[in-house]
Amino acid sequence: MEKFAERLRDVMARRGLVDQQVADMVMEQTGVRMTRAYITQLRTGTQRNPTIGRLRALAQVLQVRASYLLGEPDPADEAPFAGLSIESREAMRVVLDLARRADRMPSAGRNTAPRPAVADDTTLHVYHPFTAQEVAQALAPAHPLPNRVGGRLRELRKAASLSTAEADLVVGGEPGLVESIEAGSTPPSPAMLSALLTRYGVVDVYQQKLFTSAAAGLLDDRWWYRFFGRLPVWLLAYLEMEDSAELIRLYDNATVPALLQHPDYALAVRQAAHFPQVAADQFDLALEIVGERQRRFLENDAVIWAVLQESVLLDNLGGIDVQLRQIDHLMELAARPDSRVRIQINRSGPDRYRPRGGTFSLMRLPGKGNPDVVWLPSLREDTMLADAASVMAYSTAHGRLAVSATQPDDAIKELARIRTVCEANHSGDPGLG
Repeated sequence: MEKFAERLRDVMARRGLVDQQVADMVMEQTGVRMTRAYITQLRTGTQRNPTIGRLRALAQVLQVRASYLLGEPDPADEAPFAGLSIESREAMRVVLDLARRADRMPSAGRNTAPRPAVADDTTLHVYHPFTAQEVAQALAPAHPLPNRVGGRLRELRKAASLSTAEADLVVGGEPGLVESIEAGSTPPSPAMLSALLTRYGVVDVYQQKLFTSAAAGLLDDRWWYRFFGRLPVWLLAYLEMEDSAELIRLYDNATVPALLQHPDYALAVRQAAHFPQVAADQFDLALEIVGERQRRFLENDAVIWAVLQESVLLDNLGGIDVQLRQIDHLMELAARPDSRVRIQINRSGPDRYRPRGGTFSLMRLPGKGNPDVVWLPSLREDTMLADAASVMAYSTAHGRLAVSATQPDDAIKELARIRTVCEANHSGDPGLG
């Protein structure tokens, strides 16, 4: 492992990094825990058996290939390239490899001769404690899932009307770098991602953090990650917050919130939102996501505290049958023994609080000292507010709504009253109310 330690020292020295900084970067960017003492042992050669996972994490953070740290030969390390920086040598390696492929030659360092039946470490002509199979695993993509991050970056670049050459200038001007990132061949650093996303118009810090986590493979286990290439970025950020929220406070004066919708009502809401241009293929995806959000809520321990404007339930959206099914669904949720769904109805008429701006939600994330965040819907996308003044204003508004509306203990009785009103309106008898 002398070569490994030597190259690790070289990379860290060129980047001006000390052991503690590397340990912190590995934890922040990849989620792999390494102590300062462990990095010191690797750098000095006293630690000789890093796992494949730790090797990959180090390579990602230091922006070099795992094979480079292992000491495998690289044509870009040879003269006249030996004096270049790591970044320049990596660029030259890519260029040389592309040229060899264009001439239908094997990539540099690839052994075209038949392998022996049993290979040992000497087969690669370099000493390290990994077998050939382990080396192949180290060189393979860290996350052999669809290239969702790269594909999404490509879409954002095209939406910003930028060529790959123009985007290369955003991250230092290295030709082909953005194309390589989009193809999934080169893992982008957090700084690269931030620069590209900002240029593409994604300036929200939380949305950028989402991309950084996705690129590091930290979101692979999220249920919504398979939709990463299909959903708006703001919705991905919303789903990530909703999934981890401890308390969700809602006010809606237009429709029943998605987490509380009956499937038939959910379909009616989306049909109304797209009327008269009904895009049936989009409904399947939307309803799948709503259904999964509801299932996840039931599995988690979060609490929903919803204040609904009475007019929402009196709106005959989707027909009387759908209207009554939705009210019955709310009654079932309100009757849950775990009391995780609190429903209040803000009646129509005088002496009732009506906040300016209408619908909003507040999410409380886990962890001491984490302030709530506000989400506001609009025609094109929802917007997140996290500044203290906005959070306080909307929190106060929800508190005033809670006083203005009927109390949670009366939810079933109030919903039953509204159900009777709906049935009477449908039958033409306006006498109930």
